Amino acid sequence: MKASIVIPAYEPEPRFLTFLTNLLCQTDRPVIVIDDGSGPDYQAVFAEAKRKGAILLTHPHNLGKGAALKTAMRFQLRNIPEASGIVTADSDGQHRTADILNIANLVEKHENTLFLGARQFDQAQVPFKSRYGNKLTAKMFRFSTGTTLSDTQTGLRGIPQNHLEQLLEIPGRRFEYEMNMLMQAKEVGLSLEEVPIETVYFGNNEHSHFRSVADSLLVYLPFLKFIASSGLSAVFDILFFVILLKLVFPTASNALFAATALARICSGVLNYQLNRHFVFKTEHQQLKEASKYALLFASQLLLSFLLVQGLAGLFQHIILIKLVVDCGIFFLSFYIQRRFVFKKGAYEA
Repeated sequence: MKASIVIPAYEPEPRFLTFLTNLLCQTDRPVIVIDDGSGPDYQAVFAEAKRKGAILLTHPHNLGKGAALKTAMRFQLRNIPEASGIVTADSDGQHRTADILNIANLVEKHENTLFLGARQFDQAQVPFKSRYGNKLTAKMFRFSTGTTLSDTQTGLRGIPQNHLEQLLEIPGRRFEYEMNMLMQAKEVGLSLEEVPIETVYFGNNEHSHFRSVADSLLVYLPFLKFIASSGLSAVFDILFFVILLKLVFPTASNALFAATALARICSGVLNYQLNRHFVFKTEHQQLKEASKYALLFASQLLLSFLLVQGLAGLFQHIILIKLVVDCGIFFLSFYIQRRFVFKKGAYEA
């Protein structure tokens, strides 16, 4: 019941074959290499990898790391169903063989744990963008899920075999797939456990295929979508609030409450539909989700009204007060919706 070792590769560095040779010499586990559309200039490299004993899978065109991992998962389920799982490792040699084999040993002993090789980002050799990029992503991950991880972007992972089918259903074709996997791990019954590994970088990590802007946007896409959804709903809420307060209820004794309530109800319906179909992409349990959202919505409505009413006596700019109050409520709302309302949702790019 050995675990397979999966290595996605796109235009691999010359040290790839040295890394692969060392790995093959130290384990009898299946080693699956995916050529993710590297092109004719790299066919000799992959032919040599196959000659050395690796199982070679090939994409005719570059599809992305997530797609490569899924190709390996499908291959394993069809051809090595008796395996205990897979260990994913990067092709650039930044994962030491000892760390890869340690993760493999753990996967072979645990059926419901996703093991993550955690690097130490406070070391001097870690490039600036890697250090702070990972710290930012870790903070956003903690905010979104309530789970603390020190390294959310590690490519060294141990995945149990009995969860591969579920992980294949998680959307994502490029680097965002690895983040999506972490975001939905608990929903598919996987606990997350970090295992310290040696931190290795070559040069300034300039050969990484991670596109700083494009791939970061994909990784942060769920939060960015939520910002867009909430921003659009907030604009609608503010405009409708002003119209109601100034034009519809200009002299009513309860104008503030009526304007706040009606504006929030209308913007809430809009926000629910946007989040359900655009942000979290859930298609099931509509009644249950709607009930949870309605409870959250009512709580936000009451909190917004009480805070705006309380601060209105201290400051004269009521519109500005409402903007500040609702911005504060926004962060709490994302956390609650992600963890409790739309927790079965998919994060699809």
